[in-house]
Amino acid sequence: MIRIIVFAIVCFAQASSAVVAQSADSKSNLLPVPTGTLGIGRVTVFWTDRSRTEPLAPDLRNRELMLDIWYPAEHGTGTAAPYLNTAALEPISGGPSLQGLLGRRTADLVRTGRVQTHAIEGAPFSHSMKRSPVLIFSHGMGTVPQIYTALIEDLVSHGYVVAAITHTYDAWLTVFPDGRRVPFERDRRNAAGTSEEQQIAYGDTRVEWWANDIQFVLNELDRQNRVRHSTLPFAHHLDLGRAGAFGHSIGGRAAARACQLDRRLRACANQDGAARMMPFYLSQQNWGMDQPFLFITRALPTEPPSDKELQSMGLTLAQVKVLVDQLQARREAAMAATGGGSYRVVLNRAATDHMSFSDLPMLQAQDNAEADRRTRVFAVTSNYIRAFFDDTLRGIKTPLLNNETAPEFVDFVKKYPPARHQF
Repeated sequence: MIRIIVFAIVCFAQASSAVVAQSADSKSNLLPVPTGTLGIGRVTVFWTDRSRTEPLAPDLRNRELMLDIWYPAEHGTGTAAPYLNTAALEPISGGPSLQGLLGRRTADLVRTGRVQTHAIEGAPFSHSMKRSPVLIFSHGMGTVPQIYTALIEDLVSHGYVVAAITHTYDAWLTVFPDGRRVPFERDRRNAAGTSEEQQIAYGDTRVEWWANDIQFVLNELDRQNRVRHSTLPFAHHLDLGRAGAFGHSIGGRAAARACQLDRRLRACANQDGAARMMPFYLSQQNWGMDQPFLFITRALPTEPPSDKELQSMGLTLAQVKVLVDQLQARREAAMAATGGGSYRVVLNRAATDHMSFSDLPMLQAQDNAEADRRTRVFAVTSNYIRAFFDDTLRGIKTPLLNNETAPEFVDFVKKYPPARHQF
């Protein structure tokens, strides 16, 4: 039984300073080493979508995006890519700060270079990879893509190119090449209303906008891949016939929505992003998407709601049970309505939290034992993401998704066979 029904109805978490704990002993705060054999390169690009006007910009300019693009690279020397742009994230006139994003002690570790990436800025593309499958990544609301570095690096070390979008106005802070700083937009979010339904409605508009960002990035990657004399290291090496999208929290919902909108995306994965328990909404024909889909999420709470919580919801315990059953049935129907089949991986709730898909729990561990456990949790989530895309984009079969015995920290894995259109 669900203890706090609002979490069952709206898994629309925002990763902000409110969920960021204090960091651990600096000795246990290095990012895990990528498990693949390839080197890692990274470039940062600034692209403008001239087909869309930015409704949140005071001057209604075109939609502007910053991206970190990670790619398989030659091993060698060069300038290590910084974990975060610490200078840009320092507070200016009370604006967003590195400390506000990470917490004081973790911010100090990043400032002093104790948290390092395994990537080289602008490194040559790997000679052993003629063309690489492409993944587009969307971060959680109010975060930045760099706090998912460990996951991205691991994928790249196995041969993927990952284009990580900073969703302007919905990221903690976006810094453009000309020095403009765009913080997380709060005014319109607050104006949308504070009720559950109002917040869901506002979130749905952002999901649609982010899905359009993903489509734009896919278009731009295709264009850059064909530019004859492009200076981007990954140009001419992208296999866009094997493209996918994934994301965390609302970014996971955006990835799923992008799959519904664009069949060029061959597979999509959602990490712990749901509204009313739904990882995506069905069409009017009760269809989810044509492509394979992965939903990796945490188990719901099992404790019944307290009398105070029931009173605040205006529901009886019996009514809550009925509502939860209805929501779960709708989620099952959505998962079963994918033409490529789908998977639901359910993580143990006690061993994880909403940010277990990012670097933050590892960086914030209080001692070596906790750091080791959180790194093992991260390895599980990372392995499922890679196994899913290896299977759907590269035809590499791994037992993980079809293993009846769930690994550590996983309650169960449910597989849904490919569905057929009924219309």
